[in-house]
Amino acid sequence: MNKLSTAALSLLALLVVVTGCSKGSDNTVLAKVNSSSITAADFRKQLESLTPQMQQAVAADATARKEFLEDLIGIELVVQEAKKLGLDKDAEFQKSMDARKKEIDEYRKQLDQQRAKLDQQLQDANKDELFNSVLKKQLGEKIGKVAAPTDQEVKDYYAKNKAKITAAVGKQVSLKEIEPQLKARLQQEKRREVYLAFAKELKAKATISIDDKALETATASMAKPQELDLSNITIKPGPKKEAAAK
Repeated sequence: MNKLSTAALSLLALLVVVTGCSKGSDNTVLAKVNSSSITAADFRKQLESLTPQMQQAVAADATARKEFLEDLIGIELVVQEAKKLGLDKDAEFQKSMDARKKEIDEYRKQLDQQRAKLDQQLQDANKDELFNSVLKKQLGEKIGKVAAPTDQEVKDYYAKNKAKITAAVGKQVSLKEIEPQLKARLQQEKRREVYLAFAKELKAKATISIDDKALETATASMAKPQELDLSNITIKPGPKKEAAAK
């Protein structure tokens, strides 16, 4: 049987010390210092503040563990002495602690905000996954069978929205220049109609109430949505004209 290396033994000892006094044994009293106690949780917390090398040194040697505990006892005695002298009531001490508390409260607030943000992201991801799962299961086949827009539908769409397209692009463009984008948009709108029909069926079975006043207040400062968003349209450049012969 191969012998474990010194480093492996140290690491094993560290695991025993750090994890061996967890859960129910966290409150195990390792030392009584006047009216205070140093628990296994206190010992582990201070041990974890050391570098990995120092942790291994303390964990691997019984004498080092005892010395580390003696250090904790010494710290506790000094703190108790400070309280006896009334230093915890000192104005300068209170000012320092108030500043420290403010700093910690602000950090805690940031953590709470971050936690709330992550929780919201998780909820949104859950909704998105459920939404897409239902659409795939209930509408996947219908959406897949939506016919591509005909040339006439594209022409009619272009004619109806020509002024808006010109405004969005910044210049007048021909149907040929944006035909692929318009076909894709019409296809998307047809697929959306399938979804809207499905949503309408669900609404008919549901009990829904809308607070119009609250809605108006919530959206009062929002910009009005564009009727037609063609801001992503790109125009393919035409063939370059050959330079006129001199």
